[in-house]
Amino acid sequence: RRMDAKDRALIGLLARNARQPLVGLARALDLSRSATQERLRRLEASGVIQGYTVRTRGDAQAVQAWLSITLQPGMTCARLVPSVLACPEVRICHSVAGPVDMMVLAAVASTEELSALRERFAVLP
Repeated sequence: RRMDAKDRALIGLLARNARQPLVGLARALDLSRSATQERLRRLEASGVIQGYTVRTRGDAQAVQAWLSITLQPGMTCARLVPSVLACPEVRICHSVAGPVDMMVLAAVASTEELSALRERFAVLP
């Protein structure tokens, strides 16, 4: 079975904090606790999630940047947020009012990785 937007959002949430309680993950995904647990079990069994780790201060990402995102006509933040949160580099994602639709805080190891992330976002609707 292929990953869907909820799977990618779950991975994004876990990448930011793998110790989140299951009920908190379920609430963030707008799923039941049991449905979230089943998705997590399936992602682990299929090898998509290969383990959990601890990051220390020495592993901190060197570059942080706010990215402003403007959506194409007809696209909504609700439809795009799961794709954005699926990126492990994303730390914060806010919907805002005005000419910019979303503000995303990303943390990466280098300016090259930041450019690559910007390119990935550029192809989203």
